[in-house]
Amino acid sequence: MFAPAVAVYGLNIAGVKGKHNFVDRSFLYGISMLVSTAFVVSTKNLTKELRPDSSNRLSFPSGHTSSAFVAAEFLRQEYKHLSPWYGIAGYAVAATTGYLRMYNNKHWLSDVLAGAGVGILSVQAAYWIYPKIKQKFTAKKGTAWMILPYYQQQSGGLVLLYQY
Repeated sequence: MFAPAVAVYGLNIAGVKGKHNFVDRSFLYGISMLVSTAFVVSTKNLTKELRPDSSNRLSFPSGHTSSAFVAAEFLRQEYKHLSPWYGIAGYAVAATTGYLRMYNNKHWLSDVLAGAGVGILSVQAAYWIYPKIKQKFTAKKGTAWMILPYYQQQSGGLVLLYQY
């Protein structure tokens, strides 16, 4: 399920440079998984779809498949500039994860297809929003900012200092 994401870091260690550096790549993957997990968990609790094996009512959408497709699309995004085969390999692994969820009688085809869509769209959303987030928190030349915690008279919070 996580093999394509592990491949991104493994390829970088092996000297095959991806689209982003380690920090940006890690944030992108983290945001993708956060978006995917939030959508999957809330949808499962709203729909309460019975699994094929009747073990519980958390079938729709497939979380395993969603995570696998997050990893596959993440691999594709990071290495599509070098070769389409990285993405094809990642998607083959993700599709196998979805197939095995159905084979093991844990999900319906609709669960797997929805999970795949959620995973792919989550990565697309992360790659769209991360540059905007990064721009907000990257200091421009001649500017400085700092966040400091404070505690005084049994109350506390954060102070943002910004110099321009």
